[in-house]
Amino acid sequence: MPLYEFQCTKCGARDEVFARSMTAEVKTPSCPKSGKARGHAMQRVVSSFSRHLTMADQIVEAEAKWGKEVDASMGPEPDVGRYARRYAELSKNLPSPNDL
Repeated sequence: MPLYEFQCTKCGARDEVFARSMTAEVKTPSCPKSGKARGHAMQRVVSSFSRHLTMADQIVEAEAKWGKEVDASMGPEPDVGRYARRYAELSKNLPSPNDL
């Protein structure tokens, strides 16, 4: 389902037209700023595109732009081993299922 972009040759206004399929005929819209005024003709233009970045890609791009300050702002990584030891220590004094 393509989305076609058009731009006015006189004023630069843009408009989009949605088509149900690639083979569907696309009608050129009138200029949104001036309607069918003289000299305002819409012309199909190449659409810009975007891509989805994963979190790892975002971090790499941020580090390239701002340096290692990104790591400093995110803080230290959690010490999972410390949490596991603390959990084991606290779970020693729990009542057994027979005590409940």
